Amino acid sequence: MKMIKAGRLMSALLLALPAGCARPAAGPAGVPSGCDPEKSTVGWSDIAREPVLEHVSLFTGDVLGEGRAVLDAPVIAAVTGLDVPDTWLRILAAKLADDTNTDIQIVRPSEPYEMGFGTWGAADSDITESIVYSGVGRISATFTIACSPAVSGTFTAWTETKTGGLMCGDRTPPNDPYQQAARKHCPRTPQPLPSDEPIR
Repeated sequence: MKMIKAGRLMSALLLALPAGCARPAAGPAGVPSGCDPEKSTVGWSDIAREPVLEHVSLFTGDVLGEGRAVLDAPVIAAVTGLDVPDTWLRILAAKLADDTNTDIQIVRPSEPYEMGFGTWGAADSDITESIVYSGVGRISATFTIACSPAVSGTFTAWTETKTGGLMCGDRTPPNDPYQQAARKHCPRTPQPLPSDEPIR
């Protein structure tokens, strides 16, 4: 009887197991031997630019007090879809800069980010919160390198760095894209003045 029960238990365990071992997810493709972006033709497509906030701190009352971080998402220079050496980042940045006539950055500057502040005009005195932010102009592009065989991936970096602040109680909505994104982190904002017209 014990042998029968043991046999049934083993059968049940076998039925509960998956039919086969799951295969691991495929990783990024590797670079073929001899493939050098510095010596090969690099083609670019799907170039996208977007102002992106990396850090946002919310201050309540005195702006000189200690703020509370509400966003911390730094943009990292990287290649996705292709497993490449770190040295490729500098080469791809230089190639994309030449093709787009744009300053492409992969390392944070040692000096402070370029400053930008809101209008600091008419404000709702009941709304005392303020925002301090930093961000970058993110750029991403698909590249194809004429190696044998050809390889492709997506390169991400940035074109500028910005930092600034704004008062959540400012009645004039900002026009700057970084300030517009930062204002969305205000817990409350006033209604714009009736005379405020959007700038086209």
